[in-house]
Amino acid sequence: MLFDLKGKRKRLVQVVYLGLAILFGGGLVLFGVGGNTSGGLIDAFKGGGGSSSSDSAFQDIIVKAERRAARNPQDPEARLAVVRAQFNLAASPAGSDAQTGALSDKGQQAIIEVTQNWERYLKLHPKKIDPSGATSAALAYGALQEYGKAVKAQKASVKERPSANGYFQLADFSYRAGDVAAGDAAAKEAVRRTPSDQRNTVRSLIKDLKKQGRQVVKAVAAQKKAQKKAGKQGEPGTNFGPLPGQGAAGQGSAAP
Repeated sequence: MLFDLKGKRKRLVQVVYLGLAILFGGGLVLFGVGGNTSGGLIDAFKGGGGSSSSDSAFQDIIVKAERRAARNPQDPEARLAVVRAQFNLAASPAGSDAQTGALSDKGQQAIIEVTQNWERYLKLHPKKIDPSGATSAALAYGALQEYGKAVKAQKASVKERPSANGYFQLADFSYRAGDVAAGDAAAKEAVRRTPSDQRNTVRSLIKDLKKQGRQVVKAVAAQKKAQKKAGKQGEPGTNFGPLPGQGAAGQGSAAP
């Protein structure tokens, strides 16, 4: 994990995103992307315990999706099904800890698979980018702390399905990527799309995000410096943060 926020700050971040989930009515990402599945981010906040049977169910869905994609290598929808299945595993109790957001070994692999399959999906040139899939990819890139790619994926999501929560998520990733101007623009749009009686709440949340974004930028810079120094002795490993929307440094649980 690149950095860790503790105590009151950790609780604040959890409240920020769970509050937004309630404020905007939730969405596909919150309840399990792409269908009637369990293991979404709301389940994680509830701390719902996993079981071997539920783990097996997620794995079965992944296997079926991957087989479908193998049979139909030029079908974007088949590849998108793999993105959804892998993300749901990462967001399930088997993939990430409900309290800290830390990814398990299975969750880490699933997150990598989400981003790889998303990129393969894009190479198939779908006629229309799937907004929920784009948000899943953005959250996965966020867990990998690749915030520039997270911004790009989230932009694709809000382009196809604009929403207050979607723009809020875009603002968050933009701040974390160090693009304050883009973050401010997305934040302004998030506020504009919010019901008038809730805008002050959202403005306050955005203020917190902006502050956290500055902290992330500094942490990322420090990590890169450390990796550059360590690179003389060997290749650094992949850095995983918590799955966005969970734990200490969760980015958010935007409803696409």
